[in-house]
Amino acid sequence: MPRLAPHLARELRGGPTTLDAGLQRAIERIADDALRNLPDRASIAIMLAETRTREVRAVVGGAWMAEGRAGALDLSRAVRSPGSALKPLLYALAFQEGVVQPGTLISDMPRVFGQYAPENFDRGFAGQVSVADALRQSLNLPAVALLHELGPVRFAGVLKTAGAAPRLPAGADPSLPLALGGVGVTLRDMVALYTTLADQGRARPLLIRPGPRAEPVRALEAHAARLTAGVMVQPFPSGGPQGVAWKTGTSWGGRDAWAMGFDGSHVAGVWVGRPDGTAIPGATGARLALPILARVMELVPNAPLTPLRPRSTAPVMAEIPDRLRLLFPPPGAVLEANPVVLRVAGGRRPMNFLVDGAPIETDPARRDAGWQPPGPGVYRITVLDAEGAAAGATIRVR
Repeated sequence: MPRLAPHLARELRGGPTTLDAGLQRAIERIADDALRNLPDRASIAIMLAETRTREVRAVVGGAWMAEGRAGALDLSRAVRSPGSALKPLLYALAFQEGVVQPGTLISDMPRVFGQYAPENFDRGFAGQVSVADALRQSLNLPAVALLHELGPVRFAGVLKTAGAAPRLPAGADPSLPLALGGVGVTLRDMVALYTTLADQGRARPLLIRPGPRAEPVRALEAHAARLTAGVMVQPFPSGGPQGVAWKTGTSWGGRDAWAMGFDGSHVAGVWVGRPDGTAIPGATGARLALPILARVMELVPNAPLTPLRPRSTAPVMAEIPDRLRLLFPPPGAVLEANPVVLRVAGGRRPMNFLVDGAPIETDPARRDAGWQPPGPGVYRITVLDAEGAAAGATIRVR
């Protein structure tokens, strides 16, 4: 006593570790402080590793012994969706393959990829932006367009080489949602991925016990990793050390909030969420995990990276705005008489939703609208955009 790293101690069952007792104690205090302000039943996992040696210096697996937070579970090993925290690896591959450069202009406008119609987190679109800004702002359409160009299988292979073999449903192949975190990873996987970026594209396993280091494997070209790191360097919104490259991620429904970061010597990762996978309303990586990451990076000697601020160049990969479509409900759908979220893609806002010709009260800037069917029957759903385009479907409520 006092007990340090209880989850890892249980995993290793004795013997030496690579942990630094002082850092471990400090990061456990940070986790305890953060837990007081987290929503009910939410927990936290944190990992800190040295880039050069790949030795893990501290790991918090969860809220040990905390009532109602599944404290016995090691959440650094829980398989969760990383959300946008995977995007830096995708952009690094795009830089390596010469598809784009940080200053390239890319279109953030509605687009459909087969049956897949991604949207941004705020359901808006930024128009033409530089690739660097698309990554910093975590825009979804540019990321999916890049993966469409590079190929999901190719990207999955890079993730595997870099230290995180994607976990997909049985029989599923890598597909475009991979760009937005449609895959299972652990916090340990994510720290391994980010050490690959931080170490100029060289991949090696993390070490929790002292021992020989594996020979590095080239997962990404050094110049691509350096460009990506430079793009990611920006100040922490609420204060923190300078020269840290960081990225947040939020999985669908606010189930997982991530913040990953590195400087010239250390890599850190923070995950916040509920162990049972239920959503936390309003949760984002920027709000819940990023302030914790900033505190963790303050604990290590400052080794600042240089930010990259590229000039914009000629536009490429610009897309024509997509046609208006009603995504849900589809034509002929049979629904229960419960609240329904009507969703559209494409078109130009503001949107107007109608049921049997009567408008539904909603925010015209949004691409969805809530509707409570008054009872069983057949209904005609229609949506009109700012240019008069219309889309609709006839459905039945039972």
